[in-house]
Amino acid sequence: MAVQIAQTNLQLFNQLRERGLPLDELVEVRRAYEFLTTLYAGHYQADGKPFVSHGVGVASILGRLDQPAEFVSVGLLHNIYGNADFGDGLEEVATPARRKLVLEAVGPRVERLLVRFRELRLHAQTLADLRRELPGWDEDDRRLMLVELADHLEKYVDLGVLYFGENDWIVGRTDSVGDDLLAIAEELGHPRLAEMLSNAFDAAAAHADAFPPELRPTAGRRYLELVIPRSCERRRLLRLQLWTGRARSHIAFRLRRALAFRRPVS
Repeated sequence: MAVQIAQTNLQLFNQLRERGLPLDELVEVRRAYEFLTTLYAGHYQADGKPFVSHGVGVASILGRLDQPAEFVSVGLLHNIYGNADFGDGLEEVATPARRKLVLEAVGPRVERLLVRFRELRLHAQTLADLRRELPGWDEDDRRLMLVELADHLEKYVDLGVLYFGENDWIVGRTDSVGDDLLAIAEELGHPRLAEMLSNAFDAAAAHADAFPPELRPTAGRRYLELVIPRSCERRRLLRLQLWTGRARSHIAFRLRRALAFRRPVS
């Protein structure tokens, strides 16, 4: 059976309330969620669901692992310095301006953890070194590695990996380092997470052959994609029409004035 976790803010809030999280910590998570919506408005994951749902799913997994509220917030925002839309046209960078914006939204503690998360991301080339050094990591870094594992797991939630327009990069990663991910979860003291990963991988493999490709996004998405709402497209067209109308009015006015004074049009 596919792993079931929260995919909306309401499901996440209810999950955390049932866990007994204090109100001030719930509010902290809510602030992170609201900030998340501003950074991924109009973005869709390659399985066709709103990209915000991915952040919610990662946060939900961390909540089920009884992680502190600040790490649930990190789960919501985990890769904002990699692929979020800050409106500056940059990618894969934590500029001072971006860091200031994040700090004001979620506070210095979560902001620093988000920067550190970028530094600890798991890569096949550094996997052996990571596993050798893992026992000496401090508690924050160990929790951030849980965020990394939750990020991979979330792509398998509800068999999501099968709905990706192009999923070879995810499936290939699971094939090459999946066993290591399970081992790292165990080494971090979270056998439950290892079991969730194993079950999710097995469920996706069991359904892969019979999965109808017609249910994948028509555009064949590979990662995430920005979909511009029609209302925004219409506003852009209206601005163009307004500018054109003003230009025509200005030209007509100059023509009339030139004719009135019998001057050459400049």
